[in-house]
Amino acid sequence: MSMRKKCPQCLCLIGEKTRTKIIQKLKKTPQKVSDIEANFALTQPTISYHLKILEREGILISKRKGREIYYCFNRKYPCKKCSLFKMPLKT
Repeated sequence: MSMRKKCPQCLCLIGEKTRTKIIQKLKKTPQKVSDIEANFALTQPTISYHLKILEREGILISKRKGREIYYCFNRKYPCKKCSLFKMPLKT
């Protein structure tokens, strides 16, 4: 059985190139929004939009430190249907 049939939600989330790149960056180290934004030619609201989608689905975790919000990859991502985020993602 293919991954697509097992977990279409995961594939939809990473099907957007920006989200795939964000996940790759955050798998290495937690970062604040401004640090993530510096890696893209996108506005801060656009980056925040993608971060909120990934956080809502449980792929990312956010932690507030003072005025900054840091995002990190959720190593205990709740999707039990596939191991999509255990393998390296190509960007």
